[in-house]
Amino acid sequence: MTTSERPPLWQRVPKWVIPTVGYTIGALSLFWVLFSFPYAQMGEHLRTLDWRWVGVAIALECTIYFVEAWRWMCLLRPVGKPTLGQCSQAIYVGLFANVLLPARAGEVIRCFLLSYKSGIPISLTVTSDLIMRLMDGVWIVAMYLLITWQVPAHVGVNRVMWFFGSGSIAAAALLLWVLFHRQHAHNFVNGNGWAARFSQLLERIHHLGHWDELGRAMAISILYWLLQVAAVWAIARADAFDFPFAAMAFLVVVKSVGTLMPSAPANMGAFQATVVYGLQRLFTESADAKILAEIMFMLQTLPLAIGGAIAIASAGFNFSDLRRHAHNAHTTGSMDFETPKSAKR
Repeated sequence: MTTSERPPLWQRVPKWVIPTVGYTIGALSLFWVLFSFPYAQMGEHLRTLDWRWVGVAIALECTIYFVEAWRWMCLLRPVGKPTLGQCSQAIYVGLFANVLLPARAGEVIRCFLLSYKSGIPISLTVTSDLIMRLMDGVWIVAMYLLITWQVPAHVGVNRVMWFFGSGSIAAAALLLWVLFHRQHAHNFVNGNGWAARFSQLLERIHHLGHWDELGRAMAISILYWLLQVAAVWAIARADAFDFPFAAMAFLVVVKSVGTLMPSAPANMGAFQATVVYGLQRLFTESADAKILAEIMFMLQTLPLAIGGAIAIASAGFNFSDLRRHAHNAHTTGSMDFETPKSAKR
């Protein structure tokens, strides 16, 4: 007797839905930003940029992802020994894919690549990536609570952060409960279907849930977010904006939450719209906010694209490899990492 199980949700969703939603969000956001855009003033801003601060911003932006690689390496230490180079390479390849592909396909691609390079099961690289995103959510909430002492609160932002913070804290509490009450967690999800799949996730969390590594990764996250704020602050200084550090932390929080939903490649449109919205909450003139948003987008996207291209060349992958794996991950949900013809160890 054979049994058939209903395909997972991602297999039942038409492959065109997510890209269409992403491009729609990006197009509408970009239209809002570019409506009445001060193109003449944009040229003046570019001519007067302080390139010393631009250099600082680019250096900080690149350093951010080596810190993220360090955090990922620490988190995976209980299940393998990925090197800093392997983690950095996977992250930069993922960043390059995010620049060119919609719906943040690079998030999945980097997990595939690290699994291939390090030999760690793909299920564990994906789970570790999810844990890092959860850590980021907790630190975003903590950062927002700290900066509200110096930056005036805004009703709209507070409402969004209330929902985001509630979800992040609830997910963190669930993770801690799973780690402290392993047997209870398994008994709670004992069964078939979604419960069985969730039980598999619990097993992966238990493999990664070593307190020393989790604590170290959580501490590294502080540096990860401080560098993000410092990079944005340096870009603002390059364009002669003298914002306090707390104001740029507020902007990073708004941008991070506002670009959570997968959208167009490089979050184009959503990136600019959230930055403009955050700058306007900081009492920046609309024209200046739009110009600074475009400058930030260029200075934060172009260096990562170049670094990602170098990472792909060193990994032995080409863009068709990335597109194939992104397509397979979305349409089939397959976690099998077939060795690409162009890949080299």
